[in-house]
Amino acid sequence: MLRKIAIFLVIGILILSLDLTFSKFKDEKIIYVTEEEIYSLMNSWALQVGRNPNPEEAKAVIDNLIEEEILYREALRLGLDANDQIIKRRLAQKLMFLKQESKGTKLTDLEISEFYENNLDKYLIPEQYDFTHVYFSKEDEGSARAQNAKALLDKSQEIKGDVFFLGKNFTNKSPKELRKDFGINFSSELENLKLNEWSQPIESTYGSHLIKLVGFQAARIPELEEIKPRVMVDLELERKDSTLSNYLNELKEDYEVIISRNLKQTYSE
Repeated sequence: MLRKIAIFLVIGILILSLDLTFSKFKDEKIIYVTEEEIYSLMNSWALQVGRNPNPEEAKAVIDNLIEEEILYREALRLGLDANDQIIKRRLAQKLMFLKQESKGTKLTDLEISEFYENNLDKYLIPEQYDFTHVYFSKEDEGSARAQNAKALLDKSQEIKGDVFFLGKNFTNKSPKELRKDFGINFSSELENLKLNEWSQPIESTYGSHLIKLVGFQAARIPELEEIKPRVMVDLELERKDSTLSNYLNELKEDYEVIISRNLKQTYSE
């Protein structure tokens, strides 16, 4: 009797094992296409093409999704993902994105205010200049022509300069923008100019300029309410970076890293 029970038990275990094995194999061969996937694909197609796909085009989009999934599974089955640096990088990036986008607690006004106070330098609006200018190209004795033009201006006479490719009038230009557009020392020259008076010739990368400063705004830090949306975005980004950093530090505790002896000196530099 016990022998029969044992035989039936073994047979039952074998049947169960075979069922689980074939069930798993069968599941691996099933592709589920969800409504969310289709909607996302159709929406992306419409954004790229500028219209919704017709039935034939929609079928082609779905066929491409299915074929891509089949090729993906076969690639995994064949182990083609192993030792592929591009795939490693993409998977790492995806995990980083998922960890950074994990939902956290809602930002409080106190947190926003503290972040703003601790990062005031980040929100500094630099001084800004409004000015007009007359330009003289250095390729045509611009410096000498600029000196002559300034003398004429002092006598209230009209002058004519060369065409400047960036224009004649500038507003709300920061020192950084001036350095980019005119050269390194140009913005420092504007610091000493008086409002509504023509300057002496000032040199730029391109030639000489007579400048009339018509407006100036001193550097300032805006109030929190002026830039609150930006501060909230910055705080959220810091939170995400902190979340990812903490996650990586926790993972590193579970890993042992062995660096090739030939690379140890390079790694420690």
